[in-house]
Amino acid sequence: MIDFFASITIALIIVMTVVILISNYRQAQVLKQMRVVMEDWYAAKMRDRRETFRKNFKVKDGLEWLGNQVQLTVIEQGRKLENPRTVEYFTQEGPRLVISPLEKRKLRSALRASEGKRGKVAKLVQPLLGHRQRKVQVINRSTRTAHEWYDLEIEAALKKLGIRWGEMKSLNFYLIPQVAELGNVNVVAKKFEEALEWVQSKLQASASWVKQKLSKVSG
Repeated sequence: MIDFFASITIALIIVMTVVILISNYRQAQVLKQMRVVMEDWYAAKMRDRRETFRKNFKVKDGLEWLGNQVQLTVIEQGRKLENPRTVEYFTQEGPRLVISPLEKRKLRSALRASEGKRGKVAKLVQPLLGHRQRKVQVINRSTRTAHEWYDLEIEAALKKLGIRWGEMKSLNFYLIPQVAELGNVNVVAKKFEEALEWVQSKLQASASWVKQKLSKVSG
């Protein structure tokens, strides 16, 4: 008799365990479905908010937008490079502003390769990041440091400025202080004379080569 009741008890325990497992499985499935629904709802709300921001945000003046990012008055554009992607601007307060999607280390490396190809002529032109790059202030603004839709703000501003760099979630602003980069006027004049002499020597060499070829043809 005792064995019978023990068997009944074990059977009830097994049945209750199975019922609980089935119930938990169903609850888990329901919770999973609810989570998927909530995630879809949240993603749809975020898309709607994003599109609302895109439609409502307008950039009236690209230079003014740039100035607001660095608390300066941007007055005009300077140099513009495609490789590396950089644009230079001048400010009313003095410092030059350079914008680029590249971080400082990568930008310096790319500029070193680009500016190094110009030879002596490059010495007459101030490097894009200046001669004293340690004093360059870098301001990074992105969806992390500004706001969640800052990539749309960058998109609208660059479009207004006539810059086509594709989609970006961050933009670097380089402030180059106004300093006497090349010393006095005599140094600049000397560099110019050296570059001029180099150009003249190349022209003379080319002229001599052409004369030799013409003399051979006429002979």
